[in-house]
Amino acid sequence: MQISIQWLREAWLDSSWSTQRLAESLTMGGIEVEAIDRAASPLPGVVVAAVRTVRSHPQAEKLRIAEVDAGDGRLRQVVCGAANLRPGQCVPLALPGALLPGDVHIQETELRGVRSEGMLCSAAELNLADGSSGLLELDAQAPLGHALYDYLRLDDEILTLGITPNRGDAFSYLGIARDLSALGAGMLRAWQPQAVSWAQQAQRAPLGERLQIAVEPAAAQACPRYHALLLEDLPTRLPDHLRERLRRSGQRQVAPVVDWLNLQMLALGQPMHAFDADQIRGGLTVRWARSGEILDALDGRDRILESDMLVIADDEGPVALAGIIGGRRTAVQDDTRRIVLESAYFQAKAVQGRARRLGLQTEAAMRFERGVDFRLGLPAAVATWQSMAHHARVTVLASAMVANAEPDLPWIPLRSQRVARILGFAPPAERIREILSALGCSVEAQGEGSWRVQPPSHRYDLRIEADLIEEIARISGYDQLPQRQPLGLLAPHPLAPEPRAEALRAFLVARDYHEVITYSFISAEAQARFCPDDEPVALRNPLSNDLAVLRGSLWPGLLQALQFNVNRQQERVRLFEMGRIFTGAQQRLQLAGVIHGPALPEHWSGPSPWCDFYDLRGDVEGLLRHWQTLDLEYRRSCNPNLHPGQSADLWLDGSLLGSIGALRPNLHERYELDKAAFLFYLDLEALAKHGKSVHFQPIPSQPGLRRDLALIVPEGISAGQVLRTVREAASRAVREHWIFDRYQGSQVAPGHYGLGVGLLLQEDDRTLTESEVQGELERILAALRTLGSIQLRIQG
Repeated sequence: MQISIQWLREAWLDSSWSTQRLAESLTMGGIEVEAIDRAASPLPGVVVAAVRTVRSHPQAEKLRIAEVDAGDGRLRQVVCGAANLRPGQCVPLALPGALLPGDVHIQETELRGVRSEGMLCSAAELNLADGSSGLLELDAQAPLGHALYDYLRLDDEILTLGITPNRGDAFSYLGIARDLSALGAGMLRAWQPQAVSWAQQAQRAPLGERLQIAVEPAAAQACPRYHALLLEDLPTRLPDHLRERLRRSGQRQVAPVVDWLNLQMLALGQPMHAFDADQIRGGLTVRWARSGEILDALDGRDRILESDMLVIADDEGPVALAGIIGGRRTAVQDDTRRIVLESAYFQAKAVQGRARRLGLQTEAAMRFERGVDFRLGLPAAVATWQSMAHHARVTVLASAMVANAEPDLPWIPLRSQRVARILGFAPPAERIREILSALGCSVEAQGEGSWRVQPPSHRYDLRIEADLIEEIARISGYDQLPQRQPLGLLAPHPLAPEPRAEALRAFLVARDYHEVITYSFISAEAQARFCPDDEPVALRNPLSNDLAVLRGSLWPGLLQALQFNVNRQQERVRLFEMGRIFTGAQQRLQLAGVIHGPALPEHWSGPSPWCDFYDLRGDVEGLLRHWQTLDLEYRRSCNPNLHPGQSADLWLDGSLLGSIGALRPNLHERYELDKAAFLFYLDLEALAKHGKSVHFQPIPSQPGLRRDLALIVPEGISAGQVLRTVREAASRAVREHWIFDRYQGSQVAPGHYGLGVGLLLQEDDRTLTESEVQGELERILAALRTLGSIQLRIQG
């Protein structure tokens, strides 16, 4: 959500705080300010002007010549190609010497042989809208010659807010002003629409004779309040200062009536809807949809409704999906003369999930799903009518209201002792009462250090004692919470057989990895791609289609994070995540990572080669050393997301511990990668079962002996099989064994390859004799020959 500081100060909050201080206060109060931006760039040389005459260009069919009055007593000639250019309109004029956004300098020039003294501007050219076509039309009363920057009061700042889903009350200027006032930023400006007697306004037949409003009993709980006004003589234009308020709040213009409703929604948090009264057939009824009914939605698509969807319908069928979107048949058009203004309260449970199920996301749905003040419907309708009436002769023909029982507001017990236990301190009783009262709560004392608290109708997130305590901490200031060192007895503990998570994280960070935390939800498509054999765990009410199932792998989130970084010119990326995956009813803890880019950071000694399988394998084997000595086996991986020639699975005692390899090339385009990325995962729970206790041994006092075996191995026998056989055949005297060379070429017979195996032999209490060493080597060679026709080429 975006907030105009200018509108906030003028209409909602009397505050002397700077914008920066307001932003810091909001962020520390739990509503993150993601950005502070200027409302517009300076527009030197751009003034308000009136178009007096328009004639065709003699040399260009698409150009016209306008005579423009800039308020200085003379007419200027300007060549313009805008389709909406017409005499009598007020528009922005960039005079010669003006500087427009994008470093565009305006000069007097000739266009196809006709002199042009400046440029008439669109909103897009002034960076006041995205992709707008045609000239920016201003109010007819706009002062000619006045600087456009001053006339539109563009010296403003805009806050971009990241509002958490539980704070539905904060999706409005009123909600943000309430929070800032409670945080001490200033006095909340009182707002109440003037008292209205609808009977005095409705001089004609009552609404009941023109239009019946009803809520079916089955839908009464889902829609306890429904207010309707029948309005005539509608405004045909939104004034410039209100259009700017709409733009600075992140809303695009649609039509004057719709824009007015959107402004009030932004101001108060109450979504409203307007029906073309002359297109309604019979009466309006709030009811549950009949399975298979179709709504011709405003987005141009017909939506098939289900029986748990709440609709507003007339005699011919649904005309709106309650709290989400209206229908095309009753939509307000340019020639609409009368509207039925709907301002209703729909329960959050009646709206939640329906929009996403239909592939919709609207401002109204976003608010109703989180909870709208059930007492706001009538005041919002009155405020909307009065705002329109201030700029046009809007007539209220009639009004109607359906009122069922209001939702109950709970009384929540609050104890000072509990506050102290959770926060580490308890503010004075008077301060607690002051904080809760500033938030709109009703507070009643129940004895010493005890109260009962009733939240206001706009705070759906306050339901238990812990919620109130969180509010006390939030308004007091998280930075004001006391800092105390924990007390405890320190005692030595035996080392655990498996490493702690902190050790694994520290190891990867030391290797230049960055830890990420991604969503536990992924799309069904990603789940099918990365976990084709697992049954997905679907969410009943997903946030979006991209977050529809519980993840069966950490790789989709890591690859999205990699894509995000690569798209922002991060050349060398190393990421890891430790988190849970979900398969059926089981959860497993995994550690996964991805690398992409040069193997080493940029250095003066020369360019670094691109990372490869062995760079990642080195990192993974370093991780596995935290479990002491694991007799791992590398096997060819069958993972469909890894390159078949650059991947391996890690096995131990018949259990799969993880996988490592290059991302399959056909997935590079999916994640916008121009070169290979390499991934790994380790099953930490499986590794924990194989962990070995730590045993300390003295450093050997006797020298070790190295022996190398140069073997000729048939291609059907893998190097991993050779190494495993050496390990199984060797006695305790063989302390280490490893592969140091592999050769395949003209010096080796076809169908074979050369393999160099290194051995370190050592005893603790004596030096091995040559005959003992030779016997060890012969035993190992005999075991190797059981694999196949392995030959000893050189022994050293």
